[in-house]
Amino acid sequence: MKITYYGTAAGEGWPCIFCNCEMCETARRLGGRNIRTRSQSLINEDLLLDFPADNMLHANIYGLDFKKVDYLFVTHNHSDHFYAMDLEILREPYTHGRTRNLNVYGSLDVKKQIDDNVPKAKDRDPGYVFNRAVPFETICVGDYEVVPLLAKHDRHQECLIYIVRSVKEDKAVLYCHDTGTFPDQTFEYIKNYPHKLNLVSLDCTQGEIKDGDNHMGFVDAVGEKNRLKTLGVCADDCIFVLNHFSHNGRILYDRLVEMAEKEDMLVSYDGMAIKF
Repeated sequence: MKITYYGTAAGEGWPCIFCNCEMCETARRLGGRNIRTRSQSLINEDLLLDFPADNMLHANIYGLDFKKVDYLFVTHNHSDHFYAMDLEILREPYTHGRTRNLNVYGSLDVKKQIDDNVPKAKDRDPGYVFNRAVPFETICVGDYEVVPLLAKHDRHQECLIYIVRSVKEDKAVLYCHDTGTFPDQTFEYIKNYPHKLNLVSLDCTQGEIKDGDNHMGFVDAVGEKNRLKTLGVCADDCIFVLNHFSHNGRILYDRLVEMAEKEDMLVSYDGMAIKF
């Protein structure tokens, strides 16, 4: 199984285009892995997690091959995770030669975002099909079993995180962005999940700030890692990855790597691929 991180920042990106704070100016000067676009990851080659305004950049700069993507799972409708207007160009005369629909999964809030931003879709073949992702109900697509779980994030909409399991490989990813510490229902589901987790991707938006309510900081993420390990739901060689960073968290890449190594965790960066 493979996960590729195409975008690893929070909503403003890093550096934020309008910002002159120390963290953004330093990221501009250092470049490299301190330059972060908005959140998006790919499982193997065909299952995409989130759909930000940086879709084209991820395709043209980092090599995200949308021709191979059949399934899109959206965590929530904030624009850094779901830029619905890009669905408009799935159809002719913008896209040529794509013969199958993109299967989009998300909450009813995600559907509303599509309806509001691609209003003509119902009058023609739009090139995609929307499917509701219901919390705690398994979705079987291709070689995958996907379970939407409730996130602790925007209280005005249903926000999701996902377990994605490859049935063929018998490996599972827990993908947790954007969320604070796990809500009770989600924690109970994970506690009783019948398969071992092989990779856990944890939110670290707040960096040096302890949060746990809408996002996680480093301390929160380490705490959730330890809770999961104590439960015994992780494989012995489970990989823990910190992801989704903001300049407001005030930890640049090299320092965060030093902190993460002490906790046996990895730090994502744009273009990072992990096979496991």
